[in-house]
Amino acid sequence: MMTVMDAAERDRDALLDAALQQWADGGWAAVDPVSAAERAGVGAGSTREFGSGVDLACAVFDQVVDERAAVTLSAVEQAGPSIMAKVRAALEAFFDNVDEDPRRVVALVDAVGCPPLVARRRSANRGFAELMTSGHAGSRIEPDDLRVAGHFCLGGLTEIILAWLDPDSPVTRSQALEHGVRLYESCMSTR
Repeated sequence: MMTVMDAAERDRDALLDAALQQWADGGWAAVDPVSAAERAGVGAGSTREFGSGVDLACAVFDQVVDERAAVTLSAVEQAGPSIMAKVRAALEAFFDNVDEDPRRVVALVDAVGCPPLVARRRSANRGFAELMTSGHAGSRIEPDDLRVAGHFCLGGLTEIILAWLDPDSPVTRSQALEHGVRLYESCMSTR
């Protein structure tokens, strides 16, 4: 028997999924709680916590980033002891997450013009850059330089993911992943 909480969670998940589709189809500005509720087949009461489309887009962003962070952190924890094994595991998990639902890529790229999304994106990027460079403690590279390298790599990683997802691009997932790993390896090398 489904409880009220289960039904509310199911409706919220359906609403967020419909909003993610709106975002993927028309950008964050296209996210609208009322039409997302209609699309999801849930009651208008499901939108109470979202006063605007921006609020709903922020909730979608948070869900996408939280899911991606969970699988990435888990992969890093299970990876071998070498820094590059952890980088490869993190990137494979990242790619798997995008591959599972390519609509999620909007959280990587579509925030311009929306200050709350820009702030969330910057925070998420700082967190990912820290994760990807955290294993380099004690290296000869200054910590600030490592963080810059982590951000630089994330920018390149985003672009190769977009190329992989572009049906008109010859870039394959395997190529994108291998080049992503090499990009991190090169940027964080002390050579």
